[in-house]
Amino acid sequence: MSDNLNKKIMLIETYFKDFSTFIELKNFRDFLLFTLNSQASANILAQLGIGGSKDIINIPYNPISEIYYQKISLISSGSLILYIKSKSLFDEFVIKKENPQFKEYLSSNEMELAFRGKEKFLIPKVCDCSNLEKENESLILKIDDLYYDLESFMAVVEPNILFVLDSKKQSDPDLLFAFNLMPEMPGRSDKNILKIDVYLDPEHKTKDINYIKKKEDFNLIFLKNIKDISHSDIFKSAFSLVLHIKSFDRPY
Repeated sequence: MSDNLNKKIMLIETYFKDFSTFIELKNFRDFLLFTLNSQASANILAQLGIGGSKDIINIPYNPISEIYYQKISLISSGSLILYIKSKSLFDEFVIKKENPQFKEYLSSNEMELAFRGKEKFLIPKVCDCSNLEKENESLILKIDDLYYDLESFMAVVEPNILFVLDSKKQSDPDLLFAFNLMPEMPGRSDKNILKIDVYLDPEHKTKDINYIKKKEDFNLIFLKNIKDISHSDIFKSAFSLVLHIKSFDRPY
């Protein structure tokens, strides 16, 4: 292994030193967009067998930890919990897509695109207990592919959802990664491994960015919001949701 590659891998490992199967997102908007984008057939949840009904979207709320969360079962590698800390935002158990509260977080264009075919939301109050078990703490991330430019990453990986660990220093690169949806079969029963594809971004291209649009010619356009997207744009371009991670802290 070359010294340059070894240094990059060691740097990436420092970004994940606090990883503990939990991913905290920065705000409810990001969490809601993740939940909505995770209902499409080509997304992370559906490919792992937990897409659920096309007409109903579940947004679980843990009243003890006060978090909205989504649990991603990873077959042989345990599970991930993506969450946002928040007081309860909804009083009803069943919420229709016309609920005005959604307008506080999403633009009209985002609502039109994301809610297509979705008729209602359920807000179950539930506490996930699986991550209380010690064996789930052994889930670790393993680099599968390291890309050297963002164009290559987006063209090959084609992430529906792209996670970003923003660097704390301007001089350090941001870390962009996507989950490899076929987890590695663990060699030992107490060692669960989940593969990821990564890119180190020294230019901070995704700072304050919520979407990346990949055109037919593979050019990338960075967007804060989706506005006035035509039907031809949808079919001729690929859109990736960019989620900025707040922490890997355990919420309970």
